Formats: sequence, structure tokens, C-alpha cells
Amino acid sequence: MSNVIQIEEMRLTQRSRSYVGRSGECQHMNLTMDEDGDIVKCDDCGIQVSAFWALKLLSENYGRAMAKLQSRERRQADVEGKTIHLRAAQEVERAWRSRTMVPTCPHCGEGIAPTDGFGRSAVNKQIDERRRQQRREGES
Repeated sequence: MSNVIQIEEMRLTQRSRSYVGRSGECQHMNLTMDEDGDIVKCDDCGIQVSAFWALKLLSENYGRAMAKLQSRERRQADVEGKTIHLRAAQEVERAWRSRTMVPTCPHCGEGIAPTDGFGRSAVNKQIDERRRQQRREGES
């Protein structure tokens, strides 16, 4: 984990960990900041902790939380990337299940029936993208 935490323009660098709690000792994870007395107290054990220590604890937990969030976002993007073709297939299937409608070709507008062999043939993706680009340039 990085020793630097960046929050917009604010940059916090942590040099070394100065507090190592003994096992069984309160970790002071539920804190209350009293602005009137400028003190920070642990709600679990009632001990007053230094504001510096509380800031350090906050920065460590913030860094871990951000790492978890970024990991979750990466996993979600991977899942969405893998399921986009499934969503398209579900849309076509939904249209075919309709008793009165069929999906249409987005290019010519013709209806596509389940018996038309949809999906039995394929074209190279790069070739298809080049053809589409040429059509768009020709229309401009």
C-alpha cells in the first residue's frame, strides 16, 4: 500500500507507523471529535487519543477503502464488458418471443426471423469495423 494519499489538491505522506497496539487492546475505531475542547475520544474505551493519531488512522483507513473501491470498480467493468453480448442476445430473444413483432436489421430495416439463421455466419470484427467506417465516410 502506498504511503501517499492524494485527495484532490491535498497530499498526505505517511513516514512511519508509530502506533502498534497490543493484542486485546482497544483499536480505537469508533472516535468522536469534540470541536469545543479540540479533543478526540474513543467511544469504545473512553480514552482520549491525539488528533495526529486520529488523522493517521483516518488516512490509513481511507487508503484501504479507496483500494477496495477501485478493485470493485475494476471487477464491475470486467463483468459489464463480458456481458454486453449477452444483453444483445437477450434483446433479440425478447423480440422473437413477442407474438406480434420481430427484430429488424439495423441497416436495411428488414425483419429477422428465428429461422433466418441469425448467428450461423460471422465476419472478422476488424473487417466489419472498416466497412462501417467506409460507409460512414461515404455518407458524410
